[in-house]
This record gives sequence, C-alpha cells and structure tokens, in this order.
Amino acid sequence: MADLKLPRLNKIFIAGRITHDLELKYTPKGTPVLRFSLASDRRYKDDTGEWQTQTTFVDIVVWSYAAENIHKQAKKGTAVLVEGRLEIRSYVDQNNQNRRIAEIVADNVQTLEWGPRDEGTAGEDIPLPQEPQAPATKDDVPF
Repeated sequence: MADLKLPRLNKIFIAGRITHDLELKYTPKGTPVLRFSLASDRRYKDDTGEWQTQTTFVDIVVWSYAAENIHKQAKKGTAVLVEGRLEIRSYVDQNNQNRRIAEIVADNVQTLEWGPRDEGTAGEDIPLPQEPQAPATKDDVPF
C-alpha cells in the first residue's frame, strides 16, 4: 500500500454578525484576547419548497493586535468575515465534569460594513469614480 500524504490544513472562513458587545481582555502577560460569538445564517429550501433559515452560533477567539483592532472597529451586530482555524479545547467545569468546546481561533477578522453602524453609512450608495480619462496614444508614451 502506498504512503498516504495528508495535507496539514485546518482553515475556516465564516461570515456572520457579532452577537454581543465586545469585551477586550488581557492575559496575565498582557496579551490582548477577544472572545465573541458569531451568528451565521444558511438559507435552504425545505421539502415543501419553502425557504428556511438556519442560524449557527460559533465561538470566535482573536489574539494580539487583531483583537485590539476588531475591538475598535466592531460591536454587537457588526457583520464580519472571520478567517482562522478550528480548535477543540478541553476543560473541567464547576461540577468537576470534563468538557470540550469547539472554537475558531481567528487569524484575520474583516468588517463587512462601511463605517460605524450608528452613523447609518452601511448600505449607502458608494460614489462612482470620475469618468476615465481618454486613453493615451502612442505619442503620449515617453519611451
């Protein structure tokens, strides 16, 4: 049997809205960390042909500069695109029970809105660029 080469790939992209107010915290060594939940919708047709929406809630963890950056740019309800990796974390709860949690550790978080939400700029028309100038002729090229 030939050796099987599996790619070492753990990459996730997910878009949705932040579900609660963001609280930036710091580790004992001073590293910024931001945790939030993301609501991501999936639309599908059911057996009767009616459109349905299924919402999935995903826990996101952002570290370091990216945590500080998204904390400044986003808030509850902001639409974001998260790029990261899936991690399964184990811990012991208050009742001494072993638990596991799946969360996305974000490498990059981008807001999907123009400007702050409370200024009403999201979804406004984007100005069109000015009419392009006439193309250069052979005589205009300096070489």
